[in-house]
Amino acid sequence: MRIYVKHIPNTFNYGSLMMAVNAIYYLNRDIENAEFFVDCKTDEDLNRLKRETGLNNISIAPKYEENIANNILAKIIKRLKIIKEESKFYDLKIILGGDDISEYYGKDYWLIGFPIMFIENICLPTIMLGQTIGPFTSYRKLLAKFALNKAIIYTRDDKCFEYLCKLGVKTAKRGRDLAFLELPMQEKANSILNTYDLVPGTYVVMVPSGLVKCYTNRYEDYLNEQYRILKSLMYNPRLKDKTIVLMAHVRATGNADKIIIEELERRLTSDEKSRIISIKDDILASEARAILGNGIFTITGRMHAAISSFYMRKPAISLSYSVKYEGVIAKGLDMRELVIDAQDPKLWENGIISQLVTEKVEYVLDNYDELVKKIDKNVAMTTHMVIQELKEVLKDINNIKKRRSKQ
Repeated sequence: MRIYVKHIPNTFNYGSLMMAVNAIYYLNRDIENAEFFVDCKTDEDLNRLKRETGLNNISIAPKYEENIANNILAKIIKRLKIIKEESKFYDLKIILGGDDISEYYGKDYWLIGFPIMFIENICLPTIMLGQTIGPFTSYRKLLAKFALNKAIIYTRDDKCFEYLCKLGVKTAKRGRDLAFLELPMQEKANSILNTYDLVPGTYVVMVPSGLVKCYTNRYEDYLNEQYRILKSLMYNPRLKDKTIVLMAHVRATGNADKIIIEELERRLTSDEKSRIISIKDDILASEARAILGNGIFTITGRMHAAISSFYMRKPAISLSYSVKYEGVIAKGLDMRELVIDAQDPKLWENGIISQLVTEKVEYVLDNYDELVKKIDKNVAMTTHMVIQELKEVLKDINNIKKRRSKQ
């Protein structure tokens, strides 16, 4: 069975990598003669995916020449031809989550994007897995309902499921984020601690997101607040003997976390730098999880860094910029007390974000054991839900396989 798995072009986004790894690894165990084709951009991305899954039946999907003309009609016609070719080559398409199907990263695209998605989903059976979809405004609501009803959709939180039902999408099913599963190479990944001389329980991890514009348009405000957060950790008397790990969780053009880390490093004195370990190298998702999970707690602007921390039964303070934090963490894990709504630019301008983070840090330290017990219980339930979700996905795949065999 030829399965096209989309939304893994960049394996240096550890969140995307984790979802792809778990989807392919766990589905592969129960699908006979499965061949997975992925939209990785490079051979390096493919090799990273193979290393994390331990599988060799994964290939980069055949690439079709895109129309580079400025004529929109020509581009649409070319896309339709590609859809036709893909429907002949593949038996099934799986679109992994994220929150890309939303207005957070742009609105105008969906005027064409949703009709194209409608045609794609008709031509090739499609399962959308681990999704946070919406919200949408204006005409995009109708277009979303029109397109999404032609795919099987597994949400990654109940809030999204309820939203899709309200939107009129009848193919939506409840689910959870695929990253709430054990990564295949997790045990081996613990050796990464030796690379950075990290001792479990002696450090705090900070993941400063490169998605600055999701929080504020004032770059300096953002940097100033991240710097204040870092300084508050360094000079917290309860953390005076702890190391602060600055870790990049996404490497991507224009919004790499590494850039923010380097900006913070420039502001530190030599003595302050002695307390810091910066991890800007390209590592695997399982290695990032090992680092996060062996720290005391995490402060992060990347949701999947929070998920990895929680999965390893450690608290994570999240700086939220979208509904996915509410659905996946605040409501889905019942960890609302560790989520800070950080979308308001005024909070960054007025120095309030760093104050809120400092308060959350004190809360975590005051209630650490109780939080860990709560995290353990809720993550265990969430992992069980993901396992059941994948069993349902397998049923869907078998039904699709039967239908196509009769055609």
